[in-house]
Amino acid sequence: MSSTIFYPSTPKDELVKAYVGKSITEIPTPAAVINVAAVRRNCQRMLEACSSLQLGWRAHVKTHKTVEATKLQVGDDISRPVNLVMSTLSEGELLLPALQEYVAQGRKVNILYGLPINALAVPRLSIIAAALGPDAVSILLDDPAQIPIAAQLRASSGVVPRAFIKIDMGGRRAGVEADSDRFVSVVKDALAAHKNGDIIIHGLYSHAGQSYGGDSRVAAMKMMGAETGAMLVGADKIKAVAAESGVTDLPTLVLSGGASPTALSIQNLVQQNPSAETATPELQTEVQTLSTLFETAKKNGHAVEIHAGVYPVLDLQQLAAHSISSSLLSWGDIALTILAQVHSTYPGRGADGTPEALIGAGGLALGREFCKAYDGMAMVTPWGRKGIELPTCDVEDAEEWTVGRFSQEHGILTWAAGKRKGTPSKPPTDEVSVGQLVRLWPNHACITSSHFGWYFVVDEDRKGKEDEIVDIWVKTRGW
Repeated sequence: MSSTIFYPSTPKDELVKAYVGKSITEIPTPAAVINVAAVRRNCQRMLEACSSLQLGWRAHVKTHKTVEATKLQVGDDISRPVNLVMSTLSEGELLLPALQEYVAQGRKVNILYGLPINALAVPRLSIIAAALGPDAVSILLDDPAQIPIAAQLRASSGVVPRAFIKIDMGGRRAGVEADSDRFVSVVKDALAAHKNGDIIIHGLYSHAGQSYGGDSRVAAMKMMGAETGAMLVGADKIKAVAAESGVTDLPTLVLSGGASPTALSIQNLVQQNPSAETATPELQTEVQTLSTLFETAKKNGHAVEIHAGVYPVLDLQQLAAHSISSSLLSWGDIALTILAQVHSTYPGRGADGTPEALIGAGGLALGREFCKAYDGMAMVTPWGRKGIELPTCDVEDAEEWTVGRFSQEHGILTWAAGKRKGTPSKPPTDEVSVGQLVRLWPNHACITSSHFGWYFVVDEDRKGKEDEIVDIWVKTRGW
């Protein structure tokens, strides 16, 4: 049974009636605020990069978990397939009516369940598959024991699922290494199921989560190359084992790679008007290397697909990965902020006699994931602070109010610097006061947003009305 039965979403109509047209200064805190203008920019850049490079695109919906942001991720070009990844079945259930609309329009739809298939997922995944029809549902495989489960999915839904073999290229989370005996074992069983009509082998899937630890555009592109290279080894091996097994109807294998840093890095291949930063020999070498690798995969008869999830809203972790130019990814491109109120101030309590303040947003609002560029859970944006502008430096070099300590519902604002600076070179440039509202840039948007049932949507392109709520995006809940 769908989790939407037991985790019902708050009715959007009631939220719209209560809040649209009001300012975000009038809403309860803590609250999750989305700047839709930044989401539009981030999504459009990714779609344009994939089109320019003739790469497939698969949008992960796990970060925002909304219908509205999904539509921006896939765009409105009816000739472009709607390829998605869901991390929970509830995401697919929320999106199902919208996906059915795309199918009715004649747009190709495919939604991938982002965990290796398990038996308890079959009943709910079968409903999604049956509602969307042939070729609309994909699964991940990384264990021979999952093959019979895939057969159950086909039997219960009447739809043959497409199957990606999940590749582990160093993250050690899910997947099998492409050059391992275990990989061959999974491939042989998958080919037998393909031959039997229980699945269609669709390709390979990689997620380089370790790319979050990168610190440059070169590092991000190298990791994207490592993902693609590992999948290319696996794809060529699948074709070889298929030939040995007498399987002659393999489709074009799709190599689907990406975490947001590596997926964003493909924009380095198409950036216009390169500056001195983009023209460094090492960077240009990696641009050429990655471009050549994509072309090699295509020449070998495979298709290359990019996937990512956090890129529409971004966060401080993505800024700290430095995967693309600051002209394409900077502070102003972070679409998600958390609105919180100052409850108390503590003059002189902080390091070197600096002030501190208490806000009503702690671990349950912000999460507990750190950013490698600074110590803290979030940074305070310039919003509402007289005379303060957007930073122009890297996160590592920032001197700013941060959520330096926290507990369940409490966050402590401290004046701190990024790790490259170590300690602030100057005292706070402004003070916060009791009752003041602040907006916070989170470290990891996926975790932070999971704590909220909906987003208050504003649009910075509406000059003079940047703080007016224009919509409410309701998120799916549960698993």
